[in-house]
Amino acid sequence: MSGDAGRDNGNLLKSAFEGGHFLTTAELVLGRDHNVAEAETFAREASEHPNGIRVVSVTDLPGGNPALPPEAFISTLLAHKLTPIAHLTGKDGNRAFLEGRLHALARLGVENILALTGDAQKEGFGGRSKPVYDLDSVLILWLLQAMRSGLEYNLGARMARTTPFDFFAGAVVNPYKVREPDQMMQFYKLQLKVAAGARFIITQLGFNLRKLYELKQYMEREGLAHIPVLANVYVPTAKIAQMMQSGELAGCVVSDEFIRQLESEKKPQRLERAALMVAAAKELGFAGAHIGGFGLTHRDFMSIIERAAAIGGGWRNRLEELVFAYPNEFYLFPRGHDGLSDGRGSYQLTRVRPRASWTQSFSSLFHRHFISRESFVARFLAARLKPGNQPNGGSSWRRGLWCALLEPSSLYRKATVGCVSCGDCIQEHLNYAGCSMRWCYKELRNGPCGGSRVDGSCEARPELPCIWNLVYLATLAVGDDPKKFARTLIPPRNWCLDRTNALANRLAGLDNLCKRQELPVAAEKTQEGSRT
Repeated sequence: MSGDAGRDNGNLLKSAFEGGHFLTTAELVLGRDHNVAEAETFAREASEHPNGIRVVSVTDLPGGNPALPPEAFISTLLAHKLTPIAHLTGKDGNRAFLEGRLHALARLGVENILALTGDAQKEGFGGRSKPVYDLDSVLILWLLQAMRSGLEYNLGARMARTTPFDFFAGAVVNPYKVREPDQMMQFYKLQLKVAAGARFIITQLGFNLRKLYELKQYMEREGLAHIPVLANVYVPTAKIAQMMQSGELAGCVVSDEFIRQLESEKKPQRLERAALMVAAAKELGFAGAHIGGFGLTHRDFMSIIERAAAIGGGWRNRLEELVFAYPNEFYLFPRGHDGLSDGRGSYQLTRVRPRASWTQSFSSLFHRHFISRESFVARFLAARLKPGNQPNGGSSWRRGLWCALLEPSSLYRKATVGCVSCGDCIQEHLNYAGCSMRWCYKELRNGPCGGSRVDGSCEARPELPCIWNLVYLATLAVGDDPKKFARTLIPPRNWCLDRTNALANRLAGLDNLCKRQELPVAAEKTQEGSRT
């Protein structure tokens, strides 16, 4: 897309996608200071260059560190007639604060929002900050979608509605995971994000073109080919790559071979690889390239773009410079004759069904006969737990006989799945793999973040496995379909139920069960490519 194309047409990101123009965007990382001279220089040079970068994304406290939020820099981008993408994470603010930030961004005229869960917190003033994660990336997308028609709320004795605003919402997916559970849960969550309102995708950064292309192939197989994807093209130094490999920069897969290559290179060689990746992304059908890198100037960006145009289809003869595989990593599709994956092949998913644990087997059996709404016991107890009949929504029913009889269930959940008594349980949805409110650092309810390490351990607590990997395996173990995580949206945790009995809440109809959303999966016609 040329620099002047669509310059005065409002949202250049949206118009480029709609027009089928290959778009090159930039990511600016705002640091821990209100002095952002380098970012201001970038914006000025981009605006002055006749074919310069026109769409710029601005990070939201990246790396879990204190930083300038994107709304503080948006006015600078708009003043230079650049189209901003504001990142919005759920890690530092609750749902009330996030809605307030969105109203502020709407007031600034920002349309493009990239919804993210956010990195684990690092050190700040006085020590490590408290993680929030009240809304995950899926629920932020759900909020954005609701804001398109306005949010209804009580204003005294009458009902009011916020001014509608049509955000152009985007999300992120990590296609570079090394293990099957990590990768498939990323793909399922991607489908859930699209169903929840994501209208474009930016990938996590990575250095394996075959893995990147598998994302595109998966989306085509699953009916998501209409969703534009920006391929993240990052220009790392050897030091930054080492930080990625150590887990200090979350979710990145970096092989020893790639680090050795970087140690022998200077900046021109790193920019050349980025140009190769941009050229490949364009020919492979991506909607654009999202370029980033520490210390890159606008001139560096332009040199990457110009060199990519010169390379054209020549990247295919240099595939070894774009595929830095991690040992024994998982690929969804078989290898094709061109060195990339063959998207026509069957999904290469495990055929071995894991063995269900005692906790899973017993809990599933108990749920089926005593908790499921179809069971006689559940109907019997529900008829005796009637909080709706309490005046003014009183809670005296919790002190009654029938609630007291359910108290042992809390002890059982604490002993078996690590229950933290949130009162809004989703264990049957997770197939009793463990409490995500306890074992997930970010307390996620709609699938994993992209930050798990190459061995499947947690981004923030590497001594623990990512609970969502265990959920994937547990789902297979009981014969359930893990693709349910691509379509079932779990609502935000109801904090009114905190420290109450989850079983009583379920039987009384107070928990999340009736509020879950079964969202349409784009395509269900690819069963021939499913697990075999």
